[in-house]
Amino acid sequence: MPPEFWTDPLMYQGGSDDFIGATDDIVCASESYGIDFEVEVAVITSDVQMASTPDEALRGIRLLMLVNDVSLRNLIPSELTKGFGFFQSKPATAFSPVAVTPDELGETWR
Repeated sequence: MPPEFWTDPLMYQGGSDDFIGATDDIVCASESYGIDFEVEVAVITSDVQMASTPDEALRGIRLLMLVNDVSLRNLIPSELTKGFGFFQSKPATAFSPVAVTPDELGETWR
């Protein structure tokens, strides 16, 4: 893993025009695409200024949710070679049916 993995946020921007309902079936044209599911955390913020300190960014967090981030693993390598990142290999995402505020997590938030 590159050293900056521990200091630079890891993120990508996928298509945001299509989501799956929290309990809807995930449709995939073919299992040969290498479908898999990743549990992730979504963080919903208020406006957070560019170059904010970690503490400033924490104050902007409003809600937390779980995300089922679907990946088509067998499509990813050819997409990455083009240098533009994921798109076809990241179909619609599903969010949990509820979101919580950080204070609802109590001490486990830290």
